[in-house]
Amino acid sequence: MPDRDFDARLARISQNHQTQRASAAAPRPTGGRPGNYRDRLNRALAVAAAAGISRDAGFPPLMRGLAAMGLPVRPLHFKSALSLFISGLLLGLFIFGGVLWLVSAPDVGAPSRGPIAGLVSLGLPGVLVMSTIIGIAFAVIIRAQAMRAGLPRWRDL
Repeated sequence: MPDRDFDARLARISQNHQTQRASAAAPRPTGGRPGNYRDRLNRALAVAAAAGISRDAGFPPLMRGLAAMGLPVRPLHFKSALSLFISGLLLGLFIFGGVLWLVSAPDVGAPSRGPIAGLVSLGLPGVLVMSTIIGIAFAVIIRAQAMRAGLPRWRDL
């Protein structure tokens, strides 16, 4: 003859042990504010990875190299919109301005056809406009990805 009280008590004890094991296995947040840049960077990369943003997409090799040299560089998705715009602008100026500078040298003849000829015909004002458009697009795309992934702000990490 089964004892209902005894079986109910065994079920509660078993459920309590399972809950304790599950809570012990779950990662606990470190809590509090991070102590330094490295802690915040590790938190940012972990949050981005949990949101599906790969390390290469959020923290490209150039940025990792700068961080390894000791410069406090934020991952892309944790930068401000202004910082992203400036980064995109400088990237466009470096690429298109560099090509324009290379083909504008006196001893190098500029091509008469193709995309580089179009770049030469636009000149420096055209390079500035293209770089500005690249900067705006870069900032909008990265900020939209961060918002869609629900990433916190850098200061909230």
